[in-house]
Amino acid sequence: SVAAPATGADAAASHAPPDAAAVARVQHEIKAARSSIFAVYGSDETSVKQHMAEGVKFYAAEGRQKIVERMLRAFAIRDGFAIAVGGMSDVAAHGNMFEESYPAVCEAALKPVFDAAAVPLTVRNMAMGGVPSYPNSVCMEDNLGADADVVVWDFRMVEIPSYEAGKKYGELYVRQAMMMPRAPAVMFKRDNVYLKDVPYAWEDGGVHVIDETKALNMFKKLKSPGLANEKFCEGQCTCPGQVKWHAGWKTQRFRGHHMALAYLDMFEEAMGQYLALLTDNGAPGPEDHRWDIVRQRTLEAPSVKLDASHALFASRSFRCAMTWTPRTGIDVVDLVDGPMNGWKHTHPSPRVAQGEAQGKQCHYRDSKRCVVGDAASHWIFFKIPNVKADGLLGFCGDFQSTEFGEYALIMVNQEEVMDKLTLWLEAKTLGIAAACFSVSHNVQPGDNVVGFRVTSGDLKLTLTHLVWEEDDDG
Repeated sequence: SVAAPATGADAAASHAPPDAAAVARVQHEIKAARSSIFAVYGSDETSVKQHMAEGVKFYAAEGRQKIVERMLRAFAIRDGFAIAVGGMSDVAAHGNMFEESYPAVCEAALKPVFDAAAVPLTVRNMAMGGVPSYPNSVCMEDNLGADADVVVWDFRMVEIPSYEAGKKYGELYVRQAMMMPRAPAVMFKRDNVYLKDVPYAWEDGGVHVIDETKALNMFKKLKSPGLANEKFCEGQCTCPGQVKWHAGWKTQRFRGHHMALAYLDMFEEAMGQYLALLTDNGAPGPEDHRWDIVRQRTLEAPSVKLDASHALFASRSFRCAMTWTPRTGIDVVDLVDGPMNGWKHTHPSPRVAQGEAQGKQCHYRDSKRCVVGDAASHWIFFKIPNVKADGLLGFCGDFQSTEFGEYALIMVNQEEVMDKLTLWLEAKTLGIAAACFSVSHNVQPGDNVVGFRVTSGDLKLTLTHLVWEEDDDG
């Protein structure tokens, strides 16, 4: 028999390279984690295992190996492993308690295994209600986290997956993920049709799909006890968002288990490869170049047909300040240079404010707060730090009108730029109508000051993101 695994704290206490016994402890926990999940959905473990394998797809074997290698690296040098999930209200657990979201379930299922491996694990749920992947997709590092090893796309109800309508957003998501600090793999919760046409990302971007739909429907057909008597919340709750297009807690649990099993398979493969290294001259040490993570700050032109201005933000990486939460970076108001002068850091409407207040009772983390000014406001200035030479500055918001010259003044380093703005993409859902603009005119290396003022009319100016290209050497 195999000895029970050490705790994560005990394992982490030793800085020696993991040995065969450490691998055995992890393998023991992988087996136990699988058995625990399988038991929820039926007594026939073989049948459950077979059905749970449905819906997992890699576009290239090298893409799968990218994740296995990252897990192997984390185990060999005692590094962390992070999965960051971007998504919509269903992913944010609306209707249920936040802790019942499928990313939380996935983390709970994986944690004993990663603890046994002395690898700190994070499955970070960064979903927001009613918001598509853009514009947060140009703010990956400050939205999802610089430590992400896997980035998840789950905007299946707020982003059209069709080829023409979806590809410009979906490919942007993949490309911005590939330029993040740890060059993460990208997982999609649905096999969107455009993924077949981004072959450059299949290996380097580790593009893969973990779609629970077929497995979920099969277990429902089999009347699995793990899905019977579905409802919102395992206990009693009055969480907002209890509507038919949001999953109940058992479906959330199933998604989390399905996802966890896919990554358990990869972690098991990493353990096998580590044993092979031990047999063949030992595992490389922490300083070995095998474990280097190489970041791509820029990419070649995208495959989707975009005009020159679009290609700019699809091929460069950016830093951001955001009013929206959840996020890992700073708030837009953290960059205010001087007084707010009548601008407000607030919700876009009383209805949104009320909904978010109700959601906090169920521990929801998403918020659509923004910085809003009107004709009664005066100038507001933001100091943007460490901008690269020849870099872009940008801003995003939920704008009533994008004809800024008719009702607002916008300055970069004391020069007006309303007629020099470049529109990126626009995105509209029932929740927002977002747009982003960039400017290169009068942008200086280092700190830059951007100013906004509403000058006339009944229109308001609503800001949600400030965007800039960072100087790597600054």
